[in-house]
Amino acid sequence: MGVLTESMRLLRDEIVAARNVRATLRSELACQSDQRRTRVSTLCAGFAADRAGARRAWFGPTPAERQLAEKRRQQKLAEEAKAKAEAERKHKLAEEAKAKAEAERQLKLAGEAKAKAEAERQHKLAEEAKAKAEAERQHKLAEEAKAKAEAERQHKLAEEAKAKAEAERQLKLVGEAKAAVEQQKHSPAKVTPAAHASHKTHKGTKKHGSWPGEK
Repeated sequence: MGVLTESMRLLRDEIVAARNVRATLRSELACQSDQRRTRVSTLCAGFAADRAGARRAWFGPTPAERQLAEKRRQQKLAEEAKAKAEAERKHKLAEEAKAKAEAERQLKLAGEAKAKAEAERQHKLAEEAKAKAEAERQHKLAEEAKAKAEAERQHKLAEEAKAKAEAERQLKLVGEAKAAVEQQKHSPAKVTPAAHASHKTHKGTKKHGSWPGEK
């Protein structure tokens, strides 16, 4: 590397370093200026406040201060009235919402009570109808059982009467047969059945007083 190049490099480095130092110095000066400006502003504000306090202590508030104070008081009163009106409006809305919710709840309870009563009434009617149908069924069964028992009794009586009549008929036939046998035993042996029948006829005619030729 030549001497000229080395010299140019060193010069460039020095220029860059000086530039950086200059930028840093300017930044520090600007920061210090801002800090001093802030301190001066604070000090001036303090002096102004002290002077205003001293003037207010000696001469009272200025007309501008009075107007400003009155304006602030009016603004405060307006804000308080506005806040009070807003609070009252919110309270009124809350009361209305509460009343509406209570009315809806009462209406809902009334509807539920009405539905429950209707359901109970329907259930009661269904139970009564079921009980009535059951009673009618029992009554019908009782009537059928009674009619069946009556029919069986009538049938039994008819059977008994029929059996009794048959027994009487058989008994009568047996009695007639027995009487015929007894009559045959007591009748003469030579008398024929035809003569016996003629003798019975004549005997019956004589008994009534109507012999042939007699009047």
